Amino acid sequence: MSKMKTIGIIGGMGPMATVDLMKKVILATDAREDQDHIPILVDNNTDIPDRTAAILGKGESPLPELMKSADRLTDAGADFLIMGCNTAHYFLPLMMPNLRIPVINMIEETAAFCAREGYKRVGLLASGIYQRALERAGVEVVQPQGKAEESIHGMIYDGVKAGNMGYDTTAVREALAQMAAEGCEAFVLGCTEVPVAVEMYHLEGNFIDATEVLAEEAVRQAGAKVISHLPHKTACR
Repeated sequence: MSKMKTIGIIGGMGPMATVDLMKKVILATDAREDQDHIPILVDNNTDIPDRTAAILGKGESPLPELMKSADRLTDAGADFLIMGCNTAHYFLPLMMPNLRIPVINMIEETAAFCAREGYKRVGLLASGIYQRALERAGVEVVQPQGKAEESIHGMIYDGVKAGNMGYDTTAVREALAQMAAEGCEAFVLGCTEVPVAVEMYHLEGNFIDATEVLAEEAVRQAGAKVISHLPHKTACR
């Protein structure tokens, strides 16, 4: 019997992001054999409605399906919960009163990581849900505006989501360079597709992968030793 706690992943938002989170948990675990790894339960619930549409009042609430996943994982033996979808954390305060086991908040953990690392100013890519948490942690936030913001969204939807390996990221690189010139010491990858884009398009910068922050904290709370991959720095070419 494993002495480590069992992680429950509320997944399906999207399926590949769920796989990415599980992979990062495994890679962040200091293990030499199967038995050294953490037991993980995954509920890849693709019935969870679009979170952004719900927040904008243009779609049904994901709350019932989020709770369904949480309950299934709890009943199956999970000791605590995590979810890789950034936007889903908007609904976490509504979930909390009905959860029977703890949940690790990726947004709060990422803000705490930035504060521990001593960052004073960071660029926030893709999700505004991080802004308040970062500001509470004493970290100033810069978000891309206008064409710069459009370039990030274009990379996500027309690049990563469309599986376009040849997507032109010139505008994204210019946006990152501009934010760096404005004093951003690092970039918070606040959307599940952005870390994928960084790897897919070989973007350069000092990147803080929120999914990695969550994975490493989950390993820590499960009772295993962490192999840290943070922050993820790629040199300019």
